[in-house]
Amino acid sequence: MQDSLVEYGARRVIITITAILCALLEIVDSTIVNVALNEMKGNLGATLSEVGWVITAYAIGNVIIVPMTSWLSQQFGRRNYFAASIIIFTIFSFLCGNATNIWELVFFRLMQGIGEEPFW
Repeated sequence: MQDSLVEYGARRVIITITAILCALLEIVDSTIVNVALNEMKGNLGATLSEVGWVITAYAIGNVIIVPMTSWLSQQFGRRNYFAASIIIFTIFSFLCGNATNIWELVFFRLMQGIGEEPFW
């Protein structure tokens, strides 16, 4: 017999809060990048078209990983896949903040997009 996927009590609250915080992290990250495009141009010495790749790379990462979400969650388990996504997203968020040139930032954003938390 298969265990129920429904959680109750404190565990349900913890799962809900975790999912909400991860969603907020992703929304804030996307908003910050859109607001900071001019600062990225100046601080990284990039052109507008180069800075545009920062947003495009994240979208490409999403386009790669989203169709694979169901398969990956079946292969590794929903909990493990979700945890790995959060870890990848967080690590590459840190690396994005420490990028020293525009192409490092573009690569880190691509990887960050791949690590986007799957919400299903």
